[in-house]
Amino acid sequence: MTENANDSGMVRMMIIVMGALVVFTLFCVTVARFLGIADGDGGDPLMRAALVDRIQPVGAVRTVLEAPTAAATVVAAVAQTPEEMFNGACIACHGSPGLPDAPKVGDESWATREGGDIAALTASAIAGKGTMPARGASTLTDDQIREVVEYLVGK
Repeated sequence: MTENANDSGMVRMMIIVMGALVVFTLFCVTVARFLGIADGDGGDPLMRAALVDRIQPVGAVRTVLEAPTAAATVVAAVAQTPEEMFNGACIACHGSPGLPDAPKVGDESWATREGGDIAALTASAIAGKGTMPARGASTLTDDQIREVVEYLVGK
């Protein structure tokens, strides 16, 4: 009989604890709602503007090649030698050490690529091939790319 009395006492205590937790939860929700009430649309417009500024994305993905800006046009208009253009745009992959599969300046493997045809190699560089992005991820014009390809091939 004492086991039954202990069990009923424990059940009674659990009901009291659960009831106290429910009352405490309702109290917390009521206080939170009371403290969270603001005028109109959510408070101070300056605070809202600051919040919107803080949650802006850090960057954006460019999905379309944008037209060159005036500054890029001025830079492109400056006469550069093919070697200077190569050093500015292509040396990271085609220079030493560069990428393993990217042929280097004057490398013999240029003759086997696109049959060694400058026009085909230029078209390939403009369109991109394999891991090489279009235009080598540069802002060089088609004529400038042709000059750099000629420099790379060694012609």
